[in-house]
Amino acid sequence: MTICCFPSLHLPSWRAPQRGFSLLEVSVVLVVAGLMSWAAFSGYETVSAQQEIERGRAEAHQLQSVIRAFALRHGRLPCPDAAGTGYESLTSGNCTSGTQVGWFPYASAGLPIPSDPLRARYSVFRSANVDVTRDADLAVALERSGDAEGADTFRDVTDLIVALNSASRMTFASSRTHITGDGGASGNIDCATNAFMAVAYWVVVPLQDRDNDDSRLDPPHALNSVCAASPSAPRRRLSDDVVMAESPIQLAGWLRSSLP
Repeated sequence: MTICCFPSLHLPSWRAPQRGFSLLEVSVVLVVAGLMSWAAFSGYETVSAQQEIERGRAEAHQLQSVIRAFALRHGRLPCPDAAGTGYESLTSGNCTSGTQVGWFPYASAGLPIPSDPLRARYSVFRSANVDVTRDADLAVALERSGDAEGADTFRDVTDLIVALNSASRMTFASSRTHITGDGGASGNIDCATNAFMAVAYWVVVPLQDRDNDDSRLDPPHALNSVCAASPSAPRRRLSDDVVMAESPIQLAGWLRSSLP
């Protein structure tokens, strides 16, 4: 019996047609990828900057609490650190005459000196008077209310409140510690043209050098200026400085409410 052999069958190939990406398609993919990377990086930058602002605000609020506690304990406000050592600039135990602005005296307040972005500039209202009942040098402890030496209330916080009240009644002078506007209701943020209001003190936490002048302090702040922006001023393209300040009346009210 002969077995017949069938010829081999050649089935057609059904492979899908193949082609490469066109130059246009590759370009579109690259553009989309670039936009996604840019969006992700921009989002990271925004979040990072906001986190730094929040750290600056936390530092400024901490310094406000420290200043208030210092005032309750010593009957005066801290003297600025003019030398950058971390300590108050004192002469014979008193705030050196003419010292209105410097670094915050962290060491004298019992605090570690923070990193440069968080190290605050500080200014205090000072206006001495031979009549102690009208003296408004807030960085010096004086007996302004007539208590006898040795009394529990001698040169205490009540005397600082007297000085704060005197400061609030004084004619404004841009040569003493003050703030400028906020870009809104209080006018332009400009120390030269809009000296807005005297304050008992201000602190400026500088963060980053936004205006690229090799100083972390951004406009309107300058190293030896007694002027600061209003605490309500918004963050601006050329400034991320965080400001905390209190008027004499505001601080006097808080101190009075804290008395036993």
